[in-house]
Amino acid sequence: MNNQDAVRGRPAWIGLVMFGILALLALFGLGTIFVGVITAVQAWQEHAQEHWPEVTARVEKCYLRQSSTRKRDRYYISCRFSYQIGFEQNEANVYSGPSVLWAFTGPYQEWIDAHPVGSPIAVRYDPANHKKIVLAPPYMPGKGPHTPDNVKLLIFSAGSFAVLLLITRVMWPRVVPARTS
Repeated sequence: MNNQDAVRGRPAWIGLVMFGILALLALFGLGTIFVGVITAVQAWQEHAQEHWPEVTARVEKCYLRQSSTRKRDRYYISCRFSYQIGFEQNEANVYSGPSVLWAFTGPYQEWIDAHPVGSPIAVRYDPANHKKIVLAPPYMPGKGPHTPDNVKLLIFSAGSFAVLLLITRVMWPRVVPARTS
């Protein structure tokens, strides 16, 4: 009995299914590695930013801005803050997360209304570059830590990879050794 006889007894479509599963296995394997690296990098950045010194800034201006890309019906928050570190006066711009359609700008407008011009807001600044800031909680819509969402994506990707690996192992053709008697 030839080693390929064990495979020849299967229908041809099984080979196509196996090819598809192997392609998905490779895709989810590489995706898991990519998401894992991105999650680790962002977690490290967010951990470092949590330990930056905190200072009270003042809102200079804050408004909804129309996107300058081809999707002109999208809006995001644009804010300018001023803050003082020692005797050094600084200004920085902060923008909200993803731009949204006008119909979904409600939370954005609420955040702007809660932070009128001249109001104080807590920010953290990079000790190495005083012009780089991040907002302290409560965060602007679409901002804040991304690590929890990245971990959920990593769990989904790794779980999918494990399930596909198990399916591949179960469906993989077995080589039946030839009898020698």
